[in-house]
Amino acid sequence: MRCDQASRLISHSQERQLNGAERCALSFHLLICRVCRKYKKQLKFMRKILSKLRDPQAYLETASSLIDERQSGEMRGRISKEIHEKLDST
Repeated sequence: MRCDQASRLISHSQERQLNGAERCALSFHLLICRVCRKYKKQLKFMRKILSKLRDPQAYLETASSLIDERQSGEMRGRISKEIHEKLDST
């Protein structure tokens, strides 16, 4: 399976249940392809964030909790500040 096919299946899997052959092929591809694993993780992150946009407080809490724990306190503060500014401007 090529990456373009895998990314299409990853996207489809968010909307519908993949059939057995699709799941098997995608699972195998994800075992060997770091780029597609990262894409799947990013898509999941974006969907989670976008689902919280209706409730700004939930969005802020979710975004803050998803910030990588390895980030420095300064970076976490800066990201949190930017999120607050974006929420306040809408």
